Amino acid sequence: MKQTTKTVWDEAIEEYKDYGFNIDMPEDSLVVLYFKDKKIATFYSDMITPEILLEGCKNYLKSISREY
Repeated sequence: MKQTTKTVWDEAIEEYKDYGFNIDMPEDSLVVLYFKDKKIATFYSDMITPEILLEGCKNYLKSISREY
């Protein structure tokens, strides 16, 4: 992940960063959501909202909490 500037997408998941979530934008049209080093979702930037990213974080945490 090579992104260094904070984006609206970073701000959207700020409360989840301590859990290990991060955002990368490999292209202007893509937003990639990571949990630690694992890519968990890829979105088109013109079809995503901060709420969708938050739901992705919440749902992923729920899914992995069942594994333990």
